Amino acid sequence: MIRIRRPEYTGDNRCLPCTAVNLALAAVLTGGVALVSPPVAAAVAVGSLASIYVRGYLVPGTPELTKRYLPERVLAWFGKGAAPVSPPEADFDVVSFLDRAGVVVDDGDDVALAPAFERRFEAAAFDLDTETAVTAAAADLLAVDPDRVSFVAGGASWRVLVDGSILGQWESRAAFVADLAAHRALSARTDEWASVPDAARGRTLAAVRACLETCPVCAGGIRLGTETVSSCCREYEVVAATCADCDARLFETDARTVAAAE
Repeated sequence: MIRIRRPEYTGDNRCLPCTAVNLALAAVLTGGVALVSPPVAAAVAVGSLASIYVRGYLVPGTPELTKRYLPERVLAWFGKGAAPVSPPEADFDVVSFLDRAGVVVDDGDDVALAPAFERRFEAAAFDLDTETAVTAAAADLLAVDPDRVSFVAGGASWRVLVDGSILGQWESRAAFVADLAAHRALSARTDEWASVPDAARGRTLAAVRACLETCPVCAGGIRLGTETVSSCCREYEVVAATCADCDARLFETDARTVAAAE
């Protein structure tokens, strides 16, 4: 039996560039048919719009066509272009803050978590072993009541909702737990964490995640490497940290950003 609805391409998963391409194709098709028979053109228009609404596309293979032929500047109009490579914001130095707070140390080859902070982080992560604990910690981080917080696992992402509206998205549940544990550990470690600007907090927590050697959920080892990530509209290289045991993605960033920082 042929599936009519395609939830992977509709609803929250609908791709605006693909939809725009299909609407343009539907308009061209309808215009061509209208030259021969306006009534048939009206039927074609209705059928095309229904297909795009229910299936997400009119022409099979649209994601590949969009990825191959739409230029980056067009994808950028829909927020699907390559992330601009720019130097870190100058108003808050994440590395200096972590070094000043005794969170990281130079282990000779790279930056690693300081043993004392790592123990505090692991203890905080251990306490987040139930959904109730995660929800309560999320409410504390977001400064809202716990009953307003909910979560949605969507493919390779973990979405956090407040009052049913998406507030943020993480690479995985493990990545979110890591940020909750880091928030608790930083709050206990230094009073300065409370005054860190909201815009810089996410980057700071991500930097802590990038230094992890074990998964905060299953304690499995973390492997670091580069890989090609494919979305519906483009492919790009990322530097990713992934748990070797549970396969949770802990950290991911555009490889070009890393290269620009070196």
